[in-house]
Amino acid sequence: MRTAEWIQIGFAALLAAAAWLQALSRHPLPARRRWKITLLALAPITAVTLVRSTASVLPAPYVLAIREWLTAALLLVPYWQTGEFFQGPNLRIQERLMASDQLLLPRVAASDGTSRTGLGLSLELAYLFCYPLVPLGLLALYAGGRRQCVAGFWLVVLVSTYLCYAVTPFVPAYPPRVLVAAPAASARPAGRVRLLNRWVLQHGSIHAISFPSAHVASTLAVSLALLKCMPVAGVVFLLVSLWIAIGAVVGRYHYFLDVLLGAVVSLTVFAALYRFF
Repeated sequence: MRTAEWIQIGFAALLAAAAWLQALSRHPLPARRRWKITLLALAPITAVTLVRSTASVLPAPYVLAIREWLTAALLLVPYWQTGEFFQGPNLRIQERLMASDQLLLPRVAASDGTSRTGLGLSLELAYLFCYPLVPLGLLALYAGGRRQCVAGFWLVVLVSTYLCYAVTPFVPAYPPRVLVAAPAASARPAGRVRLLNRWVLQHGSIHAISFPSAHVASTLAVSLALLKCMPVAGVVFLLVSLWIAIGAVVGRYHYFLDVLLGAVVSLTVFAALYRFF
């Protein structure tokens, strides 16, 4: 199997094992959640096995392409597994995260999200863009004829993202947007893009922060990988990923500290794995 496949299968299996070990703690997960985490772990195993079985009927280049894109499709499986560990916030941790925002960014911390201005719209669009940025990074490598960089690309992105997922269960907290009431004077409804972001988070998120921010870690990892392989595209992606990080804080989707640490994670991983490109 490819390294990316080993990472995805191994990490999903590790989370499943952790769920059953957690049953020995003072606040065990309900059995339903443990089984859900375990069943989710079967997704990468089943998907990779099925794709590998097509090698007998499809040309090798086609199978390779499917396996490379399958990695993107499976990226969120551990995220949903991680969400099943969340049983409520640790109030002390949550208060400290909010206090750090109030100290460092008092005006931002006092708001419930972006303003209805052009700047606010661009930040909401940036945050929405965090979802397609990873597959777009892979597409850029294909379009630029840099398929030889795909293995290193996935190594940096997966390790950066999954390190954030691994820490998240130990830092349970709600996102700041749900802790700050909208100002009474704000009679205007939220903009359409912010409403779309809220809808996506309502139906697809774990309703808690990832700590460090996996959104920031994964998108910055994409940018760093592209900077190594395709510098011009890398600069463009880097600017977008930085705007995503700002949108995450100003939109109150993340605390400043978990965004900062998400960036630190991806920079550290990239530096450690640089020789694999």
